[in-house]
Amino acid sequence: MTITDLQRQLEAAYTIKNLNNISLTLINLYKNQQYAMLQKMGDMISDFVNIEISAEGKGFSKLIMLYHPDRANYYLNEIKRHVEENDFDGLLAFSHILKLERIEEISNALNSYEDLDYSPVYDWEMETDGFTIVDDQEKKQAKTTSKRPVAVDFYDALKIRHYGHTGIEFPSWYLEDIDEFELSASGINDLDGVQYCIHAVSMDLSDNRIADLSPLFGLDRLEELNLADNLISDIDAIGNLVRLKYVNLANNRIEDLSPLLELENLEQVVLTGNPIPPEQLKRFTDLEIKISY
Repeated sequence: MTITDLQRQLEAAYTIKNLNNISLTLINLYKNQQYAMLQKMGDMISDFVNIEISAEGKGFSKLIMLYHPDRANYYLNEIKRHVEENDFDGLLAFSHILKLERIEEISNALNSYEDLDYSPVYDWEMETDGFTIVDDQEKKQAKTTSKRPVAVDFYDALKIRHYGHTGIEFPSWYLEDIDEFELSASGINDLDGVQYCIHAVSMDLSDNRIADLSPLFGLDRLEELNLADNLISDIDAIGNLVRLKYVNLANNRIEDLSPLLELENLEQVVLTGNPIPPEQLKRFTDLEIKISY
């Protein structure tokens, strides 16, 4: 195969229409919890990229990001660049998409969904002019030049931190794969979106404007949580974070520590700068928990 032949095949494969088709198929498999099928697709492209889908679906975001419609222009530009440099091996690295030609067999079974509105789960715009791709240099520049937002939710803060703006679509299931979140000083006043971070182990949400912790309730894999310098008075939701080992609650408005007594794995708590009554602190005297107050 010549480099021109491969170029032609790849340019036909990386159209927005084809990426939409592949993405929609993958998303429906994920929604239906067909993780074994997703792993088979990962195995099909294993010569080019390593994809591991767990029994709980973890790893899906890495697979879906390969075929996100927003990346169409990026792939086409890279294909053109490698052709101009006569780099056949570099071009070959993008041919994993050709391994998914049989995905049509799956998508044909989804024809009955054609008239449905996928917007709740297929959460990006399908107009060509709306697709963007931000390279690493642009991300760095955006982070440097962007101002701290006045007030944003968790979801938008994550977009700003990674892309420098909120214009890019970022489906919620991408959050399911991330273990660590660092969103300190991000202007967050609403934790909407954090409920999707079901595999999060460590989360830094310090120096924000957070008052309501209820969206954290289901994140029972969290081991480290930094909520210092917020507006928190009620920590009931933390009582459900059964694996929590470390929590920083400094400089908030907390008076009642009782939810922390439910956490058997808790090792260290930072409570400086809170109006906590002495009788509350006495309840921790017999517990093997290091408290900074």
